[in-house]
Amino acid sequence: MTQPISRRSSLAALGAATLSGSMMRPARADLTPLQVGIIPIATNVPYYAADKLGYFTAENIAVQAQAIRGGAAAIPAMLTGSLDIVFTNSTSAAQAISKGLDVRLILSGTIAGNKPPDPGAILQRKGDGLRTGKDLEGKIVAVNTLRDIIWMVTTAWITATGGDLSKVQIIELPITSMVDAIKTKRVDAALIIDPFLTVALDDPAIDLLAWPMSTVFPGGPMAFFVIAGPMTQLRPNDIRAFLRAYRRGAAWATANIGKQAYFDLIAGFSGLNADLVRRMVPTPVQADVVPSSLTKLTGLMQKTGLLDGPLDLRSKVFT
Repeated sequence: MTQPISRRSSLAALGAATLSGSMMRPARADLTPLQVGIIPIATNVPYYAADKLGYFTAENIAVQAQAIRGGAAAIPAMLTGSLDIVFTNSTSAAQAISKGLDVRLILSGTIAGNKPPDPGAILQRKGDGLRTGKDLEGKIVAVNTLRDIIWMVTTAWITATGGDLSKVQIIELPITSMVDAIKTKRVDAALIIDPFLTVALDDPAIDLLAWPMSTVFPGGPMAFFVIAGPMTQLRPNDIRAFLRAYRRGAAWATANIGKQAYFDLIAGFSGLNADLVRRMVPTPVQADVVPSSLTKLTGLMQKTGLLDGPLDLRSKVFT
């Protein structure tokens, strides 16, 4: 019988998975090691499928995963050579490039969907009846990190639906604290992502406000896998081997999305309850970086003040 899922137990499981993911497996002596900084979340199914199904080994590389808490902190480790490849949110990658850092995009980690439901939503207290950005004027809204991808889509949605940002207080709050903050009226709304979103929507005191990702950023890149510029000269064949294996993992994910093997894989690497995984919104798989999506990213970053001027990311895509 399936055990009931509590918000606390699901968060603890995810934390345990993050810690266990930081322990690297010894590589076979005949394989070329690649140190990969990654977050063990559902959007990274292609990577974990490629690892489990032996696609990396078939390319004669040994991926050694190191769990990271965010790409913004991991990019400096990559640039100093501690990591070879890093999974990062798209705004952190673009901002690093805009500052002159030699960062190259190799894969699209995940993209926003074209219609709801999204893997993240703005939630509110049951009965408050908030519907638009205009309704949030005079309110407090929480995001996990200020001035990153989640902050960007939140502020863009508020503006797009009639809100004046100068009249909305946006604060930084851990995702694990957001539901309690809404219920105790510390905040009026928060953008919460899966698996926390699925758990929160089970709470009778919580209600959906909006799906901002597909509204203001449909098809936009939410994350990338990136490398340091010197890798394109020093280890181009190893990077291409990683790309081939990852694309095979992405093909497997596309073919198996919604099937038991897909759920089992996510439950295995994330440590989440299998029933919770089954109820989460499947994430669209997009391995290759789509050039047209890059202008969508930088355009919205300019509108929300994350970039001071135009930025052409197309020359930063490794091929």
